[in-house]
Formats: sequence, structure tokens, C-alpha cells
Amino acid sequence: MTPELAGADRAAAVRAAARSWRRTGVIDDAALAAVESRFPDDRVRVGPVFRALLFLFTLIGAGAFLGFVALAMFSHQEGALALLALLAGAALWALTEVQVGHLRRRQGGVEAATSLLAIALLLGAAGWFLWSAAKLEPAGGLPALCLLAAALAGIASWRWGYPLYAAAAAAAVFVALARLPAGRALWIVLPLAAAPALLRLSASPRLAPAHRSAAMAVLLVATAGLYLAVHAGTWEDQLVERLGGREPLPAPHAGPWWWSAAAATALVPVLVLVAGVRRRRLPLLLAGAAAAVASIVTLVRYLHVGPAWLVLTLGGALWVAVALGLWRYLESGTSQERHGFTAAPLLTDRGRQAALEAGLAVLTLHPAPRPTAGGHGFEGGGGRSGGGGASGEF
Repeated sequence: MTPELAGADRAAAVRAAARSWRRTGVIDDAALAAVESRFPDDRVRVGPVFRALLFLFTLIGAGAFLGFVALAMFSHQEGALALLALLAGAALWALTEVQVGHLRRRQGGVEAATSLLAIALLLGAAGWFLWSAAKLEPAGGLPALCLLAAALAGIASWRWGYPLYAAAAAAAVFVALARLPAGRALWIVLPLAAAPALLRLSASPRLAPAHRSAAMAVLLVATAGLYLAVHAGTWEDQLVERLGGREPLPAPHAGPWWWSAAAATALVPVLVLVAGVRRRRLPLLLAGAAAAVASIVTLVRYLHVGPAWLVLTLGGALWVAVALGLWRYLESGTSQERHGFTAAPLLTDRGRQAALEAGLAVLTLHPAPRPTAGGHGFEGGGGRSGGGGASGEF
């Protein structure tokens, strides 16, 4: 990120924090105005709804234009189509750079769409070169394409501040590593080696907020890769080896390796939860909770400790009991906190919470049947008819 964009990112984080403080009553309007005056916004932004619309419209419009050009001029020339993708990708990359830099666009939707199209088109051109021009097998060119995708997404994340691209770059690196003979071992060793540095980077004040979020996104992807590598189910199914294009070896449901995988399946969620608690990081807590649920389901399947519905019900009841016990423990402490933890909701937007409660109440309402309008309904009893001198009843 340029120094100007990094400064704007920091100022936006300060303003967002100040608005949350104002919504919860920590500061008043005067303090909020002082913060917004001290950290002004010099970027062009739009709301989330218009941002999503502009993103979709840009994707559709640019895609339709490139498709029309391809059909009109290069419909039967694969090399020309690849060249068009390369030139269009480079042009969209430059256009994104102009929007983020000179035009000062941020959270505008259009620049996100052009960046995504640029990466996709450049990868498409590279894929044609690897598999058509260079005559490589699909399995042989996949690692190179994954590494190129990781490089493009990593540069885009670092340059423009998109954490999602950082996560995509990490995922592409894991796919490339799976092609190596020691792919599963690398999926285990590299996350363990990189986790401390990624944790420090995700909280480093030297980095812009977007870069800190990118470091956390890479850490979450690395944690997911580690969990998949040691998971008992993926060990038995040889998921990493299949992803690497190798013939999976038989992995029996027994033996020291399988039991080691079963132990790691239970241990990794605990370690992630402990790291989330010690570092006060909500993403790690959520990742650890999701991994814990997956581990419980896996162990129920393999260890046959009872019906799955019963074990999951008891496990959910145990989690509720633990949460209530932890809440009572924190509430009973001095000033309702212990060791820096509190059960009170900090900086919670009460307006949004009330709106959510009102929405849930509306969803649960069932209108009563509407009364019928006044007047008589249908009544039988027959009628009279006649004509031409005849009359009768029916």
C-alpha cells in the first residue's frame, strides 16, 4: 500500500472505532465530531448496498464487453484470445491502480471488480500458455499456475489492501504444496512454523489495518490446512494426496498413524481455542469452535461412542453449561472481570441489537385470520324461473 492509502486505512479504522464508542455511549457527539475532524476521510466511498451493486454491474459490463470483442474479432483464434486476456488483464490492473491511487477510491465496488477481473484474466492467459502453447499436461502445469495465482493475489492484497486476496494466495500455495511428495508433511510443518509470525503481524501497529487483517486471513487458511492435514478422515481418505494428483495409498482404520491422526483431530481445536483466548482474537475463537464441532462429529463417527444425535445433543448441552459457568465466574469477580476478561458486552451497538430483536419478533408473529366482509353469504333454497308463459321452481 502507498503511504497515503495506509494513512487513509488507519484513519478509517479510528473513525469506525469512534462511531462504535458513540453508539454505545462511551463518548458524546462532541467527542465523535472531534475524532472525525482529527482523522478526516479523503477517500471516495459508497454504502454497502451500492458497493455490491457497482461490483456486480462492473463485472457484468466488463465481461460482456470483452465477450463481445472476443466473439467479433477472435472467435476462432485461441492464441488471439489469450493475448486479449493478457492485454485486458494488464489494462484492468492499471485501471485498479489508478482508481485506488489517483482517484482515491476505497470501498467503492468498481475497483474491487476491476482487480478481480484483472487477476482472473491474467491467470486465464497464463493457463493457455502453460497447457496449449507449452503443451504441458494439466497436472504438470497446475503447480505453476497456483504459484502464479498466489503471487498475483499476494501482490494485490499488499498493494490494495484486500485480505480476501491474501487468503486466496495462501490457499493457492497449499494446493501447489500438495503436488509435492511430502505435501502432507509440508501442510503440517509450515503452518506451525509460520503461526507465531502471523500472529505478531496480525497485531503489529506498524502495519496498516488491512495488512493486519490479511495476516489473520493467511493464519486462518494455514490453520485450516493444518487441520485438514492431521484430520483422521482426510488421513483415511488421503485427501491431500488426491489433491496432489497422486494415487492414494491404503490407509487402514487402525495402526499408530491413524491413532496419531485421531489424537491430533482432537488436539488442534483445543490449541486454536487456547491461542484465541490468550491473544484475545475472535477469529481464532470462531475457527477453534468450528474445528471442535467438526472433530466431535468425526470422533463420533469413528469411535462409535453412541448415536450421533445423542452425542451431539449432550455435547451442545455441555457447551451451554460451560458458557453459563464461565459467565457466572466472570460476573462474580471484582468489577465483574477476572484476569482482563469480562462477561459484559463491550462496545455493543444497542440499536442494532434492538433492531435484530424486533426483526426476530416480527418473523415469529402470525397474523390472525381476517374477518369476512359484511353481507350474506350463499344460501340455498332454490329459485324461480319462467318465460313464455311458463313458470316453475327449482
